[in-house]
Amino acid sequence: MSWLSQLLMQLPAFLMVLSGFVLAGIFFQRARTAAILVILASVLTLLQSAFSIFTHKVLLERMIDGQLSNDIYSLIAAGSYTFFYIAISALLLAAAFTGRRPEPSPTDHEVATPAPLNEASPTLTHRGALVLILGLLGLLMFAPLGIAAWIIGSKDLAAIRDGRMDKSGEGMTLAGKVLGIIATVLMLIGVLVLLAVMAILASEYSGY
Repeated sequence: MSWLSQLLMQLPAFLMVLSGFVLAGIFFQRARTAAILVILASVLTLLQSAFSIFTHKVLLERMIDGQLSNDIYSLIAAGSYTFFYIAISALLLAAAFTGRRPEPSPTDHEVATPAPLNEASPTLTHRGALVLILGLLGLLMFAPLGIAAWIIGSKDLAAIRDGRMDKSGEGMTLAGKVLGIIATVLMLIGVLVLLAVMAILASEYSGY
């Protein structure tokens, strides 16, 4: 496989890295720990892409030439992929939930104040955790879940702005929506890259 094909296959990962650096820069002042974790995850993603290219262009060719056994190649490839996947997932999950504290509950000595009779109906419970989990799963495992995070997040953010939903979940909902948008865009780019790689491979093999 040519270098161009390899770079095209890694393009979604490069865009994910770029998105991670941009988001970390935007939220660095408000959530410094989470931003640092996202930067680390982006760096690991970049290293994973570089190692993937190295695996295909160097290790695979050595295995084909008989300089490297199939078992050793499989062990290196599977082990590195598992390590990067677990590390990146852990960093992103930690970034999503770091610094979050449980909502304060009234203490025993506090007396609940009854709501006025003419007060509007209570707001809906936010679904920030659901949107965030969908966004993370869409980005890390199954990209179509990002579409659900995008749609649900947009609806819930509109409800929060209108005062119909609990405002405490706005941060998680926004983060989940952003992750859903990134997952959806990367999925579309991945499909286009796959089609481009298939076209390149077809043109290369047609020359033989």
